[in-house]
Amino acid sequence: MSSIERVNNYGNSGHALWEPGIHNVSSFTTSGSGTGAVFAIEVGDGGIMENISVTTKGSGYARNDTITVVGSQIGSGGESLTFNISEVS
Repeated sequence: MSSIERVNNYGNSGHALWEPGIHNVSSFTTSGSGTGAVFAIEVGDGGIMENISVTTKGSGYARNDTITVVGSQIGSGGESLTFNISEVS
């Protein structure tokens, strides 16, 4: 178990209540035991999720851990965003 390098398998591609811009998210749940990661979630016009970057890799994560970010972290509500950790180092 290590630091996050990449993520994939986005479980939701957007929601009308997600606000355009880059949202730095450090509050989320994980299916594993990792801590300390921060993600930059980029949302485009119409609430479409365009990209997720790992800005702080954290520690204790494993490949295929699922990350869940509640909609209020990337806008004024809406569905949660889920994605998987695809690569650790």
